[in-house]
Order: sequence, then structure tokens, then C-alpha cells
Amino acid sequence: MLGRDSEIELLATLLRRAAEGHGGGVVLHGEPGIGKTALLTHTEERATGFRVLRAVGVAPEADLAYATLHELLLPVLDSVAELPGPQAQALSVLFGRAHGTPPDPFLVGLSTLSLLSLRAGERPLLCVVDDAHWADRPTLKTLAFVARRLDNEPIAVALAARADEGHDTDLPHLRRIPLMGLKPDAARALLAGRRLTHGEQEQLLAVTGGNPLALLELAGRELPPEGAQEPPALTDELGRSFLARIRGRHGAALPLLQLIAADGSGSVETVGRAAASLGIDAGPLHRAELDELLTYDGTRLVFRHPLIRSAVYHSATVNRRVAIHRALASAFDTDADHHRRAWHLGQAAVGQDEVAAGELERSAEQAALRGGPAAAMATLSRAAELTPDGPDRGRRLWSAARAAVQGGFTAAAGELLDRAEREPRLAEADRIALAALRAIVAEFAGSTQDALDLVRPWIPRALRVDRRLFTPTVAMYADLGRRADRPRAWAELAGWLGEVAPDRDDPRDAVLRLLHALCLARTGHDPRPAARDRELAGELTDPVTMTLAGTIAGQLGEHELSRRLIRDAGRLARAGGSLGTVAWNLEYQAADELARGRFGLAEAHAEEGCQFAADASQPNTACRNRALLALCAALRGRPEAAELAAGVLAEATGRRLPDAMAYAGRALGLVDLVAGRHHEAAHHFAGTTGPATALTTASPVDPATGLVADPGVELPADLAMGMAPDLVEALVRAGDQEGAAAAAARYERWTAYTGSPELGALAARCRALVSEGADAHGHFAEALRLHALADSPLELARTELLLGERLRRDRRRSEARRHLREAAEGFRRLGALAWADHAQGELRATGEQARTRAPEAAALGTLTPQELRITLAVGEGLTNREIAAQLFLSPRTVDYHLRKVFQKAGITSRAELMRLVLAEDRRVR
Repeated sequence: MLGRDSEIELLATLLRRAAEGHGGGVVLHGEPGIGKTALLTHTEERATGFRVLRAVGVAPEADLAYATLHELLLPVLDSVAELPGPQAQALSVLFGRAHGTPPDPFLVGLSTLSLLSLRAGERPLLCVVDDAHWADRPTLKTLAFVARRLDNEPIAVALAARADEGHDTDLPHLRRIPLMGLKPDAARALLAGRRLTHGEQEQLLAVTGGNPLALLELAGRELPPEGAQEPPALTDELGRSFLARIRGRHGAALPLLQLIAADGSGSVETVGRAAASLGIDAGPLHRAELDELLTYDGTRLVFRHPLIRSAVYHSATVNRRVAIHRALASAFDTDADHHRRAWHLGQAAVGQDEVAAGELERSAEQAALRGGPAAAMATLSRAAELTPDGPDRGRRLWSAARAAVQGGFTAAAGELLDRAEREPRLAEADRIALAALRAIVAEFAGSTQDALDLVRPWIPRALRVDRRLFTPTVAMYADLGRRADRPRAWAELAGWLGEVAPDRDDPRDAVLRLLHALCLARTGHDPRPAARDRELAGELTDPVTMTLAGTIAGQLGEHELSRRLIRDAGRLARAGGSLGTVAWNLEYQAADELARGRFGLAEAHAEEGCQFAADASQPNTACRNRALLALCAALRGRPEAAELAAGVLAEATGRRLPDAMAYAGRALGLVDLVAGRHHEAAHHFAGTTGPATALTTASPVDPATGLVADPGVELPADLAMGMAPDLVEALVRAGDQEGAAAAAARYERWTAYTGSPELGALAARCRALVSEGADAHGHFAEALRLHALADSPLELARTELLLGERLRRDRRRSEARRHLREAAEGFRRLGALAWADHAQGELRATGEQARTRAPEAAALGTLTPQELRITLAVGEGLTNREIAAQLFLSPRTVDYHLRKVFQKAGITSRAELMRLVLAEDRRVR
């Protein structure tokens, strides 16, 4: 521990905070021998009152899903039965204790968190993982998931990993502590007692860089003369040092040690069978002759130091390692060991080997069933390397890429897709699936426009090649077209969908018919969706399809169906532990709550969506949720709204995300509009998404095909049209009546074919703003009538405000006061304080001496988004354990936040809280 005072203090602080109930995690990074293991051991020894769980990553298991997690949790797996049913089942299936539905990686993370939290209720936990660079990726993702949720848990996580070797361990929310070589004074103190001259000490410091293990290992060796060329890289030198000691003491056992190093399972029986087939004497294991190098806890053999294993394994020649892996493959002779057997066959294969490739592919399927997308990715990638020329190689590469997407390894997925695309004999159906997969990668982490262009050419082929491929591909194209703001996508979709003869009783085909109806609406037809299709859409069970169907229904004016589908889709995705789907779905939920004026819920959904999108490697989804947070801040009149929106706009522009740009641009426009900067507001509303989304006139459409008759005429763009009511208001306030009238007319044409009372109300308000006299008041009356049929209290309050302003200017002050009071009250109820202040100013201008009122505070208005999410779940009657499962938290964290909710709301029981939730819902409505 010489020279490690600052690192020791950091680790002591980690333990102290965990003991106080505020856990966290660290990763010690550094080269081999730098002192990582020593610091972990030091921390374990000082973890008084803690229960310590320990695991060590090993190279042969680096691609075995959850192998390191199994070792870490093994001492507490007997408590799995105490977890909620889905979580207990997930861990039981994961570790081969039960059969069942494959657990999603995020459900594994939640289950791990719950299990650790359960055991931490007895005493604090310290989870230690040495050689984390050799831990399998699913374990590392699980530990990252857990570490992000330890703020209110008595759990500390400490990892040690080599730099630039094995898997990446630069994990979010785990503090990185780089370990450097010892400073000269500490190094000399370490070497005290060794018979070294000052010159020898200086030379040793120079060639080791202060690496403590290297200092100790090389101090007893004869050093080259001063001025000689420096020795090879430190890892090579250490390897030679270890091997020299092993050969000197256990030379005869080196073949056995090589076999154990290659094995990875640590099973004495497996090693014994492989040793017998190779003619190696396994006697030293039973005579305890290798205890200096190995430990045995009754279940598995482990090298005492990872460098020993590394040095021993790489001491074998290539041909010798091939023979060892072949013998180990034969030693695994049960179905339960199929993955290890296949892995060893893959390591033993030289050149192309279809038998080994087939075994690896079947093994990958088992790995996927056990919840290991990273293992499936690595295994399928190796299988592809061994596959002879032909369509199977491309298919295996595509399957590896799909596993990478599922595991959140976006960069690896792109590389695998590149390799698959270069295969000349890839089947056409596989190429369609590959294009869809590349579009998904681009949508989550690249460019929406690129994603749209990637999938578009394959849709007609999907219709011709495999109808099962057509439905998901065309649904993806519809969503991408909306996000990318490609107006012509609607005409293209209408043409493709017109060629389909859907099954009238299939819920999935009902989605296609709803989509066709929306395409016709966007291209100038009256869609008139059938009631039967609305009913069938309600029978969907896939969260992704349900979410897409919900967005389609919403655009057709079927808002109740839309909200039910999207909300239920989110619940199903949570129940299945599919965090990536939840992150994506939450954006739609947040946007809907914004439209309904439920800002607290909108913020809660968007904030949660940001967190989950980061977990699921979806930076674009995270950006969109942040854009909604900016829009919500603007609507609430918060001072940080402009800065937040500007930051999101810059990010969204760089990522080429028109929808996020529109959210952020609208937020900036609303900030300027309520502040009286009307020209600036109009600029934001009209120009955020660029010239491609200009408010243009709808094109003539061929009634037979639904296609645009004049390809040179552009269709109106959804994102720009969605901001048209804001633009009309800004232009009118800025004095540009002609521009406002043109924008209002285009918006009315765009909304003509939907039955949505909400859009009808906005269209009537636009007409009122560009009209005069009795016509204007008639249009305002129509807008208020339609608002009463919709569920958009914010827009209702804005219409009341605009009508009150018009009446005041017409000197009809008594009527103006009534509408301005309604507007002020509406804004106050919603928490849109800047708008409420504006309405109050207008009210004073009518001559009414309005009483100064404090902003109306909702009963739950002081809650954080996390507290609000938990409160709403309580309102649904869920228990703490059920809430934890839905929100990917531990029950302890739920209990912590719930206590804070009780304090803020001044209540003492869940029954009181449920009543508050109901009252809040009525208040907003």
C-alpha cells in the first residue's frame, strides 16, 4: 500500500457512504501488477460490518454470458426465491436452475439489484470483481445498471481492470481511478531490504515504470548492464518472470497447468477427463502439489494470480493450444455444457470448419435463450469466421449483428453488418432483414434520414419475398418518415399498402389498414377508418407494434385508443424487462401528456426515458426525450427553458434529428412568444426544421393508387404543420397578417381529413386570428366548442386568452374579463406560470383590479419526477415490489422515495396518497 494514500482514502469514503445507505462504485484501472488486486484486498479487509461478494473475470469465460455474475452472486442465490416472481424466474433461468422464457438483459439487471438490495437489508454489501476486463459483457452491463441505482442502497461495488485489454470497463456511474506507477520514494521503500545498489534501483525504476509487482518480481533477477537496450514490454517481461518461477518449481506440471488455464470452468472432473485424453498426469492436483499456484474451494480451480494464468496459457504453442481445446471440447459431454464444448471447438478449429461453425451457431441459440446477447454475438461472429463461402456465413454475421443490437453494442453491430453486406451469396430475405437492422442502428445511434433511405428500397421486395417481413418493415418506414419529416413518405406508403390484401381478422393487419387510412389523409383523402380496425388494434400484444399503432391512431384523431395502446405497450415492455422498448415508448407517453397539459407526468416520462435510453445505448432516443423536457420547461415558463432548448437544438442538429429539432425549436419559440418577442418566435416556429419542411400546399393525388400525381409538388410536412398554430399566433402578434392568413389556410387544408376535435379547434382558432369582426368571434366560438370535446387544457387556455385579448381590443371589456379569468385560472392549474402572468396582465388592462394570487400549487407539485412516478404507481394500487419491478429500481429505493413523498404531501398512509392522486387528476382535467 506504499504510495497509495489517495486511493485508499477514496475507497474508504466509498465504504463509509455505503454504510450510511448511499452506495456507489469505482473501477481501478491500470496495467498488470500495478496494485489493483492489492487495493481490492485492502478494501475487503477494512470493510468491517460488510458482507463481501467476490468474483474474478477469466479470459476463457469472457464470452460466456453472465459467468462472472454467477460467481459473484453464488453465495446469495439461495435467496432468489424471495424476489418477485418474474425476477426470481429470470435469475433461475439465467443460471440454469429452471426452464422458462428467456430473460431480457434489463430484467437481469433489475433482478440482480433486487437480490443485492434484499441481502443488504441485513448488513451492507461490498461487491468486488477483480480482472473485470475479462468479465463477460452481460455481467459488466448488469453491474453498470446496478451501479446507476445505488444512491439509496448500502451497497459498494469495486472493480479492478487492466487498461486496454479484454472488455471495456469504462462504465458510466462507476468512478474511474487510474493507478500509475509508484513515485520514486514509494518505490524505494518497497525495495527496502533488497540488496540493490542505488544505480540498480534507478535502473529498475526506469524499466518498470514503478510497477509494484514488476519491481518485486524483477528485483531478484540479474539486470542487464546499465546502458543496455530496455527489455520488452512489461507484460511480456512479467510473463517470462512468472514462467521462469513456474518452470523452476513445477516444470513437470506445466502441461497440466496449461490445460487448467485453457479450461475456464475450474472443474476438476473436466480437467481430469481432458488430461486423460492427452496423456497428462493429473496427480499433482490431488496431491496438493500446486497449492502455491492454485486455489480450490470445493467447486472450482482458480489461479492465485491472473498473471500466472495468462503466462501459463500463452506459454503453449499454437498447435498445443489447439490440441488442448479439442480435448476440453470432448470433455464436456452433457447438454448443459454445450456452450463450453462449442466454444472450445471454435478455439480448436483451424481455417474453415462447418462442423465447428454449426456447433457454435447452435450454442449461440442456447446463449440467447439464457439471456446472453453478448455471448451470442461473439459465438456467431466466430461461427461466421469458420463458415465456408456461402449464404450461411452472411446469415450468421447478420444474426451476430442482431444479437449485438439486442445487447446494446452498436459499434460492433455496425461492423458485423458491414461484413455481412460484403457476402455475395446472402439470401434476399436476409438482405431485407439486414437492411431493417441497419436502419434500427441508424435510428437509435445515427441519422433518421439515413435509416429511412436504408429501408426504403427493400419494402417492395419484402412485399414480394416474404409477407412476414413486409409488416414490420413498412411500419418502421412510417415511423421513420414521420420522424425524418419526409412528406412524400406518406404517398409512397399509400402506394405500397394499396397492394396488400390484409386479413380482416388479424390485429397486425388492422394496423396496416389504419396506416393506409392515415396515408390517405396525408395525401388528400378522407380516410374514414373502420370501427372494426379500431377494435382489432386493441387486441395487439407486442409493445413495439402497439406503440406504432398508438401513434397512427393519434394522428387519425383517435386519441383515447392512442393513449391506451401506448400506455399498455409501456406496461408490457416493463413487465418483460425490455428497457430499450420502454425508453422509446416513453417519448410517446411524454409527448401525449404534454399535449394534455399534464406537465409533471410529461417530465417524469421524459426524464425516465433519458435514463433508460442511456442504458439501452440509444443516444437519439435520449436526445428526443431531452427535447421534450425543454418543451415542457418552456410551457411551464421556467427560466432554464431557453438554455436547455438551445443545447438540445445543437445536439439534434448535429445528429440530424428533425423531430427533436422541432421540439427544441418550438420550445425556443414559446419562450419568445410569451415574452413578447413575436418576430423571434415566428422565426423559430417557421425555420427550425429547415426548408424541406416548409408549409406547402397538399399535392394532387391519383385516387386509384394514392400516389402523388405531380412528383414535383411537395406534400405538407407533419413537423412544420404541427407548429402552424403557434406560427399563426406569432405572425399575427408581429403584425404580419398576410403571412398568418397563408399559414392558417395551409393548416386548415392539412387538418381537413382528420376527425380530431383538437386539431379542428386549433384550425378554428387560426381562422379566428386572421379574421375580423363577427367572423372572428364565430370562429372563436367554434374553437371553444371543439376544445370542450378534446383533452387539451393548455390549448383551451390559450384560446381563451386570445379571445379575451380580441374582445378587450373591441372594447367589450365585460366579456373579455370572463375569458381572461378562465385563461388565467387554466394556466395556473397547469403550472404554466409565465402564461398565467400574461393573462393576469391582460385582465388588469380591462380595468379589473385582479387580486394577487400565489401560483396554485398542486398537491403533488413539489415532487421530483422519480417521486411522481412512484406516487402514480401507488395510485394504481401497486406494492413497493411491483413498483420496483416496473421502474427498474430496488424496493429499498422505492421505499426511500415514498417516505419523502409522505413528508412533502403531509400524509401518513398509502390510502391518503391514492386519494391525492385521484384529486390531482380531477384538478388537471
